Parts: sequence; C-alpha cells; structure tokens
Amino acid sequence: DKTADLPFSISIEDKKACTRYSGLSIKGVKVTDSPDWLQKRLNAIGLVPVNNIVDVTNFVMFEIGQPLHAFDYSVSGSEIKVKSDIDGVDFITLDGENRIIKNGQLMICNSTKPMCIAGVFGGEQSGVSEETKDIFLESAYFNPVSVRKTSKNHSLKTDASYRFERGVDPEL
Repeated sequence: DKTADLPFSISIEDKKACTRYSGLSIKGVKVTDSPDWLQKRLNAIGLVPVNNIVDVTNFVMFEIGQPLHAFDYSVSGSEIKVKSDIDGVDFITLDGENRIIKNGQLMICNSTKPMCIAGVFGGEQSGVSEETKDIFLESAYFNPVSVRKTSKNHSLKTDASYRFERGVDPEL
C-alpha cells in the first residue's frame, strides 16, 4: 500500500534547543526531476533544482518561511533523536565536507548516528537520492541562538539557518 505511513518515533533530548519537532513518513516516492514550473520558480530565486523531493522542501521554505528537511527513510529508520550531547564526532555534510561536531551542537540522529546538523545542513549519508524509495520529512522549531552558534562554528550559512536564526513561527 503506497499510501501507508512508515512507523517512526521522535525523542527530543534537548528541549531548550528544540521546542518542537514533527514529521511524517511517505512510502513509495519516486525521485525524479521537478516539473518545469517548479524548476523555473527555484531558478528565479537563485536556487539550483536538485530533485522533486528536495525542490519541494525549498519551495515551501521560500513560500511560507518554514524550512523542511527530507531524509531517506532507509537511513533515518523508525527512530529519530534530537540531541546535543555528541562531542568529537566526524560528520560529512551534503557538500562533502567533514565537520567535527562539538558538544552542545544540536543534531538530528537515527538510532545509531547523526544525520543532520539541526537547522543548518543535512548529512551526506541521509540525503535523498535517485535510489530513495521512502522518506521521513521533518518540520521543526530550533532555538535561534543555538542555530546561529552552530552555523557560525562551522562557517555554514544556509537558507534554512538564515530563517531559523531569525526565528520561525513554532505554530507553523
């Protein structure tokens, strides 16, 4: 059944840095190029289209201001942990750069390892690719100061971090 959700649980271990975290799973996606209208909209605002899944998350962020992040469910699995007690871990981000995670930097993790620098940048291992069949889609509210410190520490300025640093509507 392609419409059935895949099970998942979320635990927020650092409630000061993340006061709200929600998501949904989508089974049976087909990762492909986005339709022309979406590619043109993204190009018009200076973004390079990636694929239909990533592009729609960027579209939503620019339309309503809420950053979203899509994980490959085969990597995220059914257990999502939002935590900041990781220190000295090597983490490769979507741009292929190795970054050392410091204690206090909020991370989105699966049951065994980090997948994303919360509110800043995704990880190479958990990103959506042509092989992705199922996704976990996150929507969250991250503490603006926490995101700013982490973003600055890694010299990463992203569209998502820009919005989280300025505060998104936690009710959105």
